[in-house]
Amino acid sequence: MPTRPSRPARSRLTLLGLTVLTLAAVPLYAAAPAAAPALPTVKQVVQQLDDLYRSKSSQATMTMKVVKRRGTRSLTMEMWTVGQDKALIVIRKPAREAGTATLRNKDGLYNYAPRADRLIRIPSGLLSSSWMGSHFSNDDLVRETSWDRDYSTKLSWATEGGKRVLRASMIPKPGAPVVYTEVRSIMDATRYFPIRTEYYDRGKLIRTMRFEDVKTVSGRHIPHRMILVPAKRPKERTEMIYESLKLDVSVPAATFTKRGLRRAAKR
Repeated sequence: MPTRPSRPARSRLTLLGLTVLTLAAVPLYAAAPAAAPALPTVKQVVQQLDDLYRSKSSQATMTMKVVKRRGTRSLTMEMWTVGQDKALIVIRKPAREAGTATLRNKDGLYNYAPRADRLIRIPSGLLSSSWMGSHFSNDDLVRETSWDRDYSTKLSWATEGGKRVLRASMIPKPGAPVVYTEVRSIMDATRYFPIRTEYYDRGKLIRTMRFEDVKTVSGRHIPHRMILVPAKRPKERTEMIYESLKLDVSVPAATFTKRGLRRAAKR
């Protein structure tokens, strides 16, 4: 009975050669991951966050778009600031709300109703209240609180989307006039501008703010679009878009007085 011919020796050698070549192509040791850089100081990061849109002074034109279940509305406004203690926001459009304003100065926080020519002081207990029916609060717009003064912050490195980011966990200091028990911020790893900020109450997510459209202003990288989404109503949102932003401009001190507010509101 004829026997099956054996496989040619060169075939075995070829297969063996391919196996050897394949094994040679596999590295014996994986490359060690790059060491994380040293963390920045807490002071450096929180001052960057506090001064993000203000610097020594600022002047801006903004559009605010509010999306809720019952409809969508848009506001156009102007804003002036000096340091962290003075701010004035005046609504320009729509016409029915033109002249409505919010003022912050050393004496406190005020809302102005132009039709009644009435200035109403806002107590600290209402800092978390909605500003003009949006998802932003009074404190979001004029920043009565300070990341540096009112929070204790811990920093760490994290990874999102394959990129290193800086993560900050902020816990209110005793007696601070804030409503959230923790704020978590994800920031650019080298320039420390915010990418996303989450607000928690006793471990429960309340709202998320996203920062987009980063542009360079006076040598600084500043997000020009902020999107605030409430956790309970994720289909709703408020968008704040900077149409123009100037830093370190001359802003008269009289701008932040009651008379200055009325003058700006009537332009």
